Amino acid sequence: MVQRSEFDVWVLEWISAEKAKGRKCFDVKRSGNSYYVYYQTTRYNSELKKREKVSGYLGKLVQGIGLVEPEREDESMDQVAVARYGLGIDTGGTFTDAVIMDLDDNVVIAKRKSPTTHHDLSIGLHASVDAVFDACEIRPEDISLVGISTTLATNSILEGKGGSVGLIMIGWDPMEPVHFGENKQIFIKGGCDSRGRALAQIDEKEVRAAVKKVGKGADAIAISGLFSTMNISQEKMVKEIAMEMLNIPTVAGHELTGTLGIDVRTETTVLNAKLISVVSKFFDDVKRTFEKKGITAPIMAYKGDGSVMDLEQAKMYPVETILSGPAASSVGGTTLSGVENCAIIDIGGTSTDIAIMESGFPMIQEEGANVGKWRTRVKAVDMYTIALGGDSRITLNESKFTIGPDRVTPLAMLASRYPEVVPKIMYNDLIEYYIATDGADTSEMTAKEKRVYDGMAGKGPMTSMAIRDSTNGLWMISDELMSLTKKGILEASTLTPTDLMVFLKKFEYGSYAGAEAGVHAIAEKLGMTNRQAAMIMFEEVKMKISEALLSKMLDDEMDGWQSDESVKLVRKMLSLKRGRPVDLLPKLKFPIIGVGAPAEALMSDVGERFGTKVIFPENFDVCNAVGAVTSKISESLTATVAPTLDYRFSASVPFMGMVYYDRFDSAVAAAVRSLTAYLTEKVKRSGAINIKSVSRQRTHMSTEGAFGNWDEEVLARTINFAEITVRVTGDPRMS
Repeated sequence: MVQRSEFDVWVLEWISAEKAKGRKCFDVKRSGNSYYVYYQTTRYNSELKKREKVSGYLGKLVQGIGLVEPEREDESMDQVAVARYGLGIDTGGTFTDAVIMDLDDNVVIAKRKSPTTHHDLSIGLHASVDAVFDACEIRPEDISLVGISTTLATNSILEGKGGSVGLIMIGWDPMEPVHFGENKQIFIKGGCDSRGRALAQIDEKEVRAAVKKVGKGADAIAISGLFSTMNISQEKMVKEIAMEMLNIPTVAGHELTGTLGIDVRTETTVLNAKLISVVSKFFDDVKRTFEKKGITAPIMAYKGDGSVMDLEQAKMYPVETILSGPAASSVGGTTLSGVENCAIIDIGGTSTDIAIMESGFPMIQEEGANVGKWRTRVKAVDMYTIALGGDSRITLNESKFTIGPDRVTPLAMLASRYPEVVPKIMYNDLIEYYIATDGADTSEMTAKEKRVYDGMAGKGPMTSMAIRDSTNGLWMISDELMSLTKKGILEASTLTPTDLMVFLKKFEYGSYAGAEAGVHAIAEKLGMTNRQAAMIMFEEVKMKISEALLSKMLDDEMDGWQSDESVKLVRKMLSLKRGRPVDLLPKLKFPIIGVGAPAEALMSDVGERFGTKVIFPENFDVCNAVGAVTSKISESLTATVAPTLDYRFSASVPFMGMVYYDRFDSAVAAAVRSLTAYLTEKVKRSGAINIKSVSRQRTHMSTEGAFGNWDEEVLARTINFAEITVRVTGDPRMS
């Protein structure tokens, strides 16, 4: 099927213009170099027991003219096909979003949000799913595919949750004791060298004794062998024995990553094993509940690298779902915009995430994602994140603004719940308030925290000064306010970018009077009018977002570019104040896609700062949920080709060892063939169809410290190594 992104520009402009007029029940199809327009509707086929999509022919699209209707109706041009609808779900920090998508046209049929229930994510998930079905005529049995992006694995890591793990390490003899979060560990003989040759043979009796020892009381078994990325046979053997002896999940390091570094690879394997029990229960509950609702379609879980995997894989390899939210927004942005090469800027309540897209997929952080204290070798989207969002705290200190990193309740929302706070803000010029949660458990509080909480309970919004007055003698309470807020016992509220947008009438949310009062308090301190103060703060917010994008682009091009002087230069380049003899303007070679609820207001002029266009696609506020159901099954690996001392070339391919070749191009071709075959088989096992592969070569020159091509073998004397990366993708199989 020809993708919308392959349409000519004039056709895309015509489609946008028609949609702007409110005409949305149509579709454009391309055949060769011609475009045909169809009226689109759906109907239920009682014989097939499926909903059908009926496309009635409206006419041909002609450049410079528009729609040319046919002289007579031709029913043979009508098209009838089984409709394919997808259900996408994203559990975010504040809301759980659900969308129903037309998977043939990537059109959002319905969308709904429900508050995320952190104590049990499935509650908010099911609430949003029920709401989105109530909002349209699509029925649960019409769904062909379900995609879920969940924060469960990430939250479990940060909260220290997880099962008991027994760890078996093969062929490793560390000089000092090592510990990776497992409950029991044991070392056994074996292991391989860097070429994949066995250092010692596996002793089956030793393996069985090890499994018996670490398996007692364990929820899962983790296995990690020395240089298993070059030879997986020993890890496979130990896993087979463990699965034969124990009826618990067992995972080996080579199943999760193909990169070197046994310490981090082992840590990744243990972390994955800890998460299995937590994530499996969640996905089992989801599947069971969906079946009760009548949803029998395949359910795919979103991975942190922007691809998806089926539910059974997600239960066995939950570590791959960490940081899936930002990844979903990047893929959703390309889906909704139809632009495959772009920068995605996702502005949420807490943070702004930036990703660079190539051919519809985000660039990947090959060295692995880190979450909390855990290092991993799990591939994740190469995301640049700053602690700036719509609900970030704005602080004024000596006429300088600080934005973030804390997330607070906007004054506009506070005033909508407590209107009496508006005159306090307006006339006292105090913008920081705290509210105590009713009925909080005080048993875990320190004595000072309890005095603070008791002095606030049931009194509504209070300033820090009022809280001090209510604590019977406590004066230094800033630490207690911070700790109680982090625990969720206190709710903090102050001026935020959301309030600025509300005051400037760029966003409707909560109470305008509350936002105006907060801006007025700052304006009084600066000796400005309300609008002047708001515009200065608003410009600083937009500047921070632009600085983050340029910093991301510079980080990708060079190391160590940041200094006091270079940071000043970046601000100069991004300033919209022109007119001096020299203008420094960055020129981005691809468009920027803005997603997230505040994006359109906060990125209104970012295109002018970068000399490119900015696109805010329709339904950009549920971009993550769209990405969750429109991504592909994908796997990638990188091989290394390097010159040898005898002027040959070695190809080091993960899981396949090292092979030598006389010519560079032969080594590269062999690496591509091996990786493509291995990854194709892997995505097939994951249920992928319509499989495609792409490869990329990156050559590192040792003398230049740059990139180059090996045109002649004599250049091997100056070559460091070449990276050969292959990515294989396929569409999820639908019901």
